[in-house]
Amino acid sequence: MEHIILFSCIISILLVYAEAACWLIPGEGPSCSHEGVTLDPGQTYEKTTGPRCYKCQCHEGGELDCCDTGNRIVNYPADICKVVRRGCNEVAVRKTNEDEPCDGPVGGVLG
Repeated sequence: MEHIILFSCIISILLVYAEAACWLIPGEGPSCSHEGVTLDPGQTYEKTTGPRCYKCQCHEGGELDCCDTGNRIVNYPADICKVVRRGCNEVAVRKTNEDEPCDGPVGGVLG
């Protein structure tokens, strides 16, 4: 049983890193521009309001490298729990009381 728990934990950690979504916005000058924000090379921009949260960094040539932040619940016992959004993150909570965390096995991924 201990081996199964350890294996499950390792797989969960690997899934978090494997599922993170990143993208590159090509540059068109010395600075970066995204959603009305202008950045100089080396500067970062973070969108912290859901439902999609991400962090971007400006590089030389105006390229903007962005990755999703926050987590998304992908597995939970639907008979006793539900998923709610809190800021950038999804959280599994009890159906009978949203202030209590889900008692069952819950799996999530980043982004």
